[in-house]
Amino acid sequence: MKQKIQRSIWLLATLMVLAATNVGRAQSGAVPLFTERLAPGAIGQLQNIKGRGIPGYVQPVKLVLPEGTKIAPVIDGNFTDDMPAPQTFGCLIGAVYRFRITQIPFQPGAELFPSVEVIDRTYPPAGLELQFPIPIQITQEELQYALEGKFVTRVIYLENPRTAIPTKYEPSYQPWFEVEAGQDPIVTADALGRPVAILRLGSRRPTADDLPGEFTYQSPPIQIFGDVPAPPEGGVVVPMGPPPAAEVPMQAQRPMMPQYAVPPQAAQPYPYAAPYGAPPTNMPPQAMYPSQR
Repeated sequence: MKQKIQRSIWLLATLMVLAATNVGRAQSGAVPLFTERLAPGAIGQLQNIKGRGIPGYVQPVKLVLPEGTKIAPVIDGNFTDDMPAPQTFGCLIGAVYRFRITQIPFQPGAELFPSVEVIDRTYPPAGLELQFPIPIQITQEELQYALEGKFVTRVIYLENPRTAIPTKYEPSYQPWFEVEAGQDPIVTADALGRPVAILRLGSRRPTADDLPGEFTYQSPPIQIFGDVPAPPEGGVVVPMGPPPAAEVPMQAQRPMMPQYAVPPQAAQPYPYAAPYGAPPTNMPPQAMYPSQR
C-alpha cells in the first residue's frame, strides 16, 4: 500500500513539473507595458508618472476631417457649438478628451463621439508650437466603419529618425497603415517610433444612465485655437538669437606663448654635452663602450 501511495505521489509531482514547464514556455518573451487592453487614460497617467509631460504643458492637437464635417469639444461638461473642421485644440498630457462629430458627408443626422488620449508631447521650435501640432486625420472610410458599429483605433506616433523611410509626403497627407488581425496597434506603434496620441472612434454614445462626467472623462481643460494654417512646404524660418558683438572674434586665433625671462644658466650649454653618437664624457672608464676602452 505504501509503495502504491509513493508511486502516486511521484506521478503527481512529475505532472506538476511538466505543467510548470509548459507555463514557463508560454510566458517567455517580453510583456509590453502599453497595450490596447488598457482603459482610456491609463497610458497617459503612466507617462506622467514617468515624467514624459511637463505639468500644465498645453500640447496642440489638430483634428482633420472630411470637407463639410463639423466638430465640437467638451467644455465644463457640455459640448460647445459645432465648428467646421479642421480645428486645433490645446490638450494636456495624460488627459482624455471627448468630441462630437456632425454633418458627416452622405450621412445626414448621424453623430459620432470619438475620444482622443494625449500620451506624449512634441518638441517643436520655440514659438512655433501651433505650426507643428499632433495631426489626427479621420477619413470618410473610418467614419463609415464607426457608423456601422465597428471600433476604430488610430495610434499617432513620431517616426524613429534612424529607421524612418526617407520619403517626402504632402503636408496635408498623413501616412498610415493597417495592422493585421490579432496585432496590437499600440504595441506596433511603440516598436516603430514614439506614440503621442490615441484616437478611439465608434466606442459608445451618451446615455441617460451615465454618471456625471463619465462620458466626457470629467471634461479636462482644453483650449481652442481654431483653424491654424499649415506650415509652408519649404519649412519655416527658425528665429535665431542676436548676432555676436563686434569685439567677439569669429575665427580661431593661434594661441600666444607666454613670455618668460630666461635664467642665465639656461643660456649656457649643458656642461657634459657631446656630439651626437659620441660616448658620454662624464662616465668612469669601466663604463665606457667597448670600442672606446
